[in-house]
Amino acid sequence: MYTRQQKTLRMIILGLLAAISIVLYYYEVPFFSNYLKLDFSDLPAAVAAILFGPLAGIVVELIKNLIFFLTRDIGVTMGYGSLINFIVGTALVVPLSLVVRAWIHRGHKWLTAILLGGIAGLASMVAVGVVANYLIAPPFFLHVLHIPLGGTALWAAIGSATILNLVKPVLTAAVLIPVMAAVQKNTHALKV
Repeated sequence: MYTRQQKTLRMIILGLLAAISIVLYYYEVPFFSNYLKLDFSDLPAAVAAILFGPLAGIVVELIKNLIFFLTRDIGVTMGYGSLINFIVGTALVVPLSLVVRAWIHRGHKWLTAILLGGIAGLASMVAVGVVANYLIAPPFFLHVLHIPLGGTALWAAIGSATILNLVKPVLTAAVLIPVMAAVQKNTHALKV
């Protein structure tokens, strides 16, 4: 059981990770097309999920996307970007953290755990991204944006999003390796 001080410390760390995630979400690089952007905002969510469990990562993803929706996305895509980012971000963070936590618990090294978790997150992010874009994009664009989306245009959008969903987990896992090495050293001292 955790003490009150440990619970408070966990909430503070989770809040800081959510804030960092929001800031990183605003530093985006155009990728492959005008509407797709590459960012590292899933990195703090992955750290939260590895430290505190998958639900913590989902909470960071939710906070990040709600803030982004309310401050920027509502006027651009009416929330579609935030919705899809939440879905694929969660699809990355949950399997990644489950695999990393399981492998670390068994005594394996961080590098191996993060590489395997990154592969699981990549597979999940790509699969969920294709399904989510296929099922959500056409009705959303038709009913909210009044733009029919189907056929070649739909598959072109899904294809370009899939390329992003292949690259983003690889970059996130690559940066996560040194980040988690530093975090792991400091969390033992804090008894988080």
